[in-house]
Amino acid sequence: MELIRDILLPIHLIAGLAALVLFWVPALAKKGGPAHRRAGRWYVRAMTVITVTGVALALLFLANGRWQTAVFLLFLGVITGTSLWNGWRVLRVKRDPARYTSAMHVFVALLNLGGGAALVVFGIAAKLPLFYAFGPVGFIIGGGMLSLARHRPGDPKYWLYEHFTGMIGSGIASHVAFFAFGGRQLFGWGTSGFGLALWITPLVVGVVAITVLNFHYRIRSAAAGMQATA
Repeated sequence: MELIRDILLPIHLIAGLAALVLFWVPALAKKGGPAHRRAGRWYVRAMTVITVTGVALALLFLANGRWQTAVFLLFLGVITGTSLWNGWRVLRVKRDPARYTSAMHVFVALLNLGGGAALVVFGIAAKLPLFYAFGPVGFIIGGGMLSLARHRPGDPKYWLYEHFTGMIGSGIASHVAFFAFGGRQLFGWGTSGFGLALWITPLVVGVVAITVLNFHYRIRSAAAGMQATA
């Protein structure tokens, strides 16, 4: 098991550093432009490697009795993989909302809800603030997915909202993982006070960015619709 861990960990860390850099290229580049698309594709690849190796490492930690690290890593794997999957997949089926809100969509939503509930319970039982601070993220992701499946999107730009929400969501998870694990290893940040504030900061910034972008693009979409019918 140690050999597997020693192989997976460097791959995970290298992909993580690459994703942290690549995230900001499409975020700052012209939307839909060559730089945005090219960097976005590489970002998805790096995040896919992170998700797969992260889940594998979590299972290794669980086998070694390090259940706290394992549970948090597994939850990060779920919300990261979900956000990345949604942000990538919606571009492939953007003209068919029914395909996007498929049975698999509902299953993944329930997985996020269950994972969030489990993390909150573990956090309260073990008195781990990080756990019950991030557990509700599973409720937000899963609840949003179920709401979308129940009320099929009528806005033709729904895919745009889902795309940037998914990509920013995966970016939140990658930055949280960096502060939570990399920060602890490199700088000795703890699980309370300054360390906890740093871990929560990407979540707050990301949620604000998603909210602002949703408001901005929905207003533009509504204005375009009014002009088309005028």
